[in-house]
Amino acid sequence: MLRRDKSQKVEEAKKEPSKPLLQERHTPFDEEQVQSTWEKFKSARIEGGATDTEKLVLDRKVTKSGENNVKILLESQLETSILDKFEGDLVRFFKNELDNTNIQIEREVTEQESTRNLYTSREKYEYMAKLNPALREMKERLGLDFEY
Repeated sequence: MLRRDKSQKVEEAKKEPSKPLLQERHTPFDEEQVQSTWEKFKSARIEGGATDTEKLVLDRKVTKSGENNVKILLESQLETSILDKFEGDLVRFFKNELDNTNIQIEREVTEQESTRNLYTSREKYEYMAKLNPALREMKERLGLDFEY
């Protein structure tokens, strides 16, 4: 009797029209939807126990780029390697939330200029004189010398 039930189910399954495993969806989306989806992903990831390094990337800005792309603005190559670890989850989340299977993630890395610490009196003076040229004139008029 069990065999008959199984064989009947198999035959019924064969009679049903087969559905494609992955149906393409092309629902358009806008910047606001990208922002709200990013916030949902960020919240879900943090609640799921995101590491501090992941939180660094999750704090970055995302924008819509082109018709089906989402651009994330990163500040270093290190953040790129951190994003690699969860990019698959991010893409799946965006595809499901925005109902669009063509979504791709773009990365834009903008290296931040490193600021140099000023140590000597001359370095401090040159920096301040660059900000306020009148300082150079005042030093000359008063005959000041910052070196002993």
